[in-house]
Amino acid sequence: MSYLFKDTEKAAHRLRLLADVFAFSSRPFLQTVVDTAPEMVIDLGCGPGHTTRLLAEVTQCSQAIGLDSSEHFLSLARMIAPAHLSFVHHDVTQTPFPTGPCDLIFCRLLLTHLQEPLSVLERWGTQLRPQGLLLVEEVEWIRTEHPLLRHYLEIQAALLRQQANELYIGPRLQQHQVNDGLERRLSHVYHVPVSTAQAATMFSMNLPSWKHHPFIQQQYGGSIDQIEQDLHALANDAIGEGEIVWGMRQLAYERK
Repeated sequence: MSYLFKDTEKAAHRLRLLADVFAFSSRPFLQTVVDTAPEMVIDLGCGPGHTTRLLAEVTQCSQAIGLDSSEHFLSLARMIAPAHLSFVHHDVTQTPFPTGPCDLIFCRLLLTHLQEPLSVLERWGTQLRPQGLLLVEEVEWIRTEHPLLRHYLEIQAALLRQQANELYIGPRLQQHQVNDGLERRLSHVYHVPVSTAQAATMFSMNLPSWKHHPFIQQQYGGSIDQIEQDLHALANDAIGEGEIVWGMRQLAYERK
């Protein structure tokens, strides 16, 4: 699998900010669904391990394992990992996982980057123990009235479509009927308010990783540098600019 935003130091910084922002939705999601401390949990696409640590903290699991295809991110995660957290190099689209069956699998903002996400979702379910949980958080919608942020999101969505991916994959996940081995226990949309400055900061960190992509240069080459400059300016001067709201589709599946 390939990751649009790469694994640079700037990307790691962006993931730290992303973790802080979306803990707002992930923490109550986990608290609502997980009522018994699991033995083993797996964080798919763990990056530098921020979400893995959140999983371990909220679920009080015996063991938390992060899987990622970036050795750079994994090395960062291992630097500050307590004894019950571990990090393993693995392409999360491939099963079986090197961990063996587990009690809980978590992924956030990952399926939007994968080819054939519904098939991958079904395969993940096979890696659960009986009554194990598969928890997914993906984007349903993003709402903002700010013209620069709206334009950035249009460009990002177009680039993902060009790669056969979906930015707003939440509705597709909601419509999908899982196989007989899984049962959907929960599905709703959680609203995550984010300041304009935070959003502009995240977007300005994203853009350099894909602005030289051939599709972007062909479609937006004459304006992409100015968009990047405007995002940097907005990140620094957006006090009082209002909010942008992410609608996060939260789905919980249980292995029969």
